Amino acid sequence: MPKNPRLLTHQAQKRQRNLSLNFTSSQKAALKAVFILLLLLSFLSVHAQNQDGTKSQNNSSSSSTQMLNQRILRAYESLSVARELLKFERMEALPIGTLVTWVGNYPNRKGVKITKFSVTQSTTPGGIERAEEKSILLEFNGSTLSKVVSEIKTANYSAEDTIMIRMTDTTPLDNNVDDLVIYADKNGKEAEYPLNYLPDEGVNRDRSEFKKEFYLKLIEDFFVHVLRLQEMQSQHSSRNQKKLLQSYKESLEY
Repeated sequence: MPKNPRLLTHQAQKRQRNLSLNFTSSQKAALKAVFILLLLLSFLSVHAQNQDGTKSQNNSSSSSTQMLNQRILRAYESLSVARELLKFERMEALPIGTLVTWVGNYPNRKGVKITKFSVTQSTTPGGIERAEEKSILLEFNGSTLSKVVSEIKTANYSAEDTIMIRMTDTTPLDNNVDDLVIYADKNGKEAEYPLNYLPDEGVNRDRSEFKKEFYLKLIEDFFVHVLRLQEMQSQHSSRNQKKLLQSYKESLEY
């Protein structure tokens, strides 16, 4: 007995809808992937400094990649000195445009977040053309650095353009740098992918370029900032001690 032609048509339409849904889902994932790649590369082009226009074979070799990863791991180890900041009940002195907040309460803190702000004035009196916020969150498990979250937010007010990129490494002291997770948001369009999604083979070295020209410079810059914070606290403490000794000396004079 022949099948109902209406039933066959309905089933064919249903299969077509399912295929369309699957294609749409895959297409959205692909668009997100392309979005985060373009966003990261645009950040790379904005923040890269002193780049050489030529690429040698050494830069594309696996040995150079390993050296780059080792530099990032050493930077992580250097950032571990930020644990000394947890010993201060409060920050007595801060560089201009810097904010320090804590994870946990004194004296049982587990981490510190350092945020730096910068503003570019517009030609209009009192106006702001561009604002940028950079931050790094360092969490510790005992004396061991256990988590690093770095973030950059930029706002271009003239173009009404906002971009935020967050990079999270929950295992900063292992040998795998490429497990870094990147979250990007541009004007409300967001995506999240691991760093190893970026290509890093042959002439397409986007992953290595991102690590070298963007991420490594960012965490090294914060290491210098951590050292400056420590120095400022020490100087402030030294000045307070001198004032205290001077007051004792004056109180003993007749």
